[in-house]
Amino acid sequence: MRILVADLVTELEPRYDDSRELAEPFRYEGSRETDIKLHVSDKLLNNLMEKAAAGTTVGGMENFALGNDFNRKAIAFNTMLIHSSALVYDGGAYLFSADSGVGKSTHTRLWLQAFGDTVHILNDDKPVVKLCDDKAVCYGTPFDGGSGIALNESYPLQAVIFIDRGETNSVRVPDNKEVIQRLYFQTAHMVNAATAVQMLDNIEKLLSLTRFYVLTCNMELSAAYTAFDAVIGGRLPE
Repeated sequence: MRILVADLVTELEPRYDDSRELAEPFRYEGSRETDIKLHVSDKLLNNLMEKAAAGTTVGGMENFALGNDFNRKAIAFNTMLIHSSALVYDGGAYLFSADSGVGKSTHTRLWLQAFGDTVHILNDDKPVVKLCDDKAVCYGTPFDGGSGIALNESYPLQAVIFIDRGETNSVRVPDNKEVIQRLYFQTAHMVNAATAVQMLDNIEKLLSLTRFYVLTCNMELSAAYTAFDAVIGGRLPE
């Protein structure tokens, strides 16, 4: 089947329902040539399953592997993974990024609790950002971290917020060196030299196209209000 992800025509043949069902809303029936071909071998899938956590399904692992393949190949098309929970508010995307287990999904769910229908989650783990000449656009993908939240939608990227866990809530603006370090660990890496150069170019361009924050927060509802006030400035939609 062919799908359209981040305006990239992508060819894949999922063998398991998990990947097939997530890919279906992205199905592409147009006449454009394929940009990216995805492939997950039986050998790779078996190796990944041997290292997987208890309870991981082979279908879920296939989706993980397909996502990894896409995210590495998309780098050449000025597109980059940002491991994050992508929240949509007032027509813009806000990416809450953190290492697994820190609580990025927990935090975005606090926004749902605090702001109700004015916000929704675009992708809970693996959205991508396409870098255009004068803007960055966040896209949903059919690759997720097990939540099943993977919408075929796109929005202008407004900010990337890195989350640190803490007892109290605060927000600060990091310098470019810190942003680069954090982005490196939250995007597709372990790539060849040529792709690594393009990856760093993508990161550098993203620095000029959006805002970055570091949110130190607890798991209380007040964390959502602290982040909202600092990042959006208290603007509520009419």
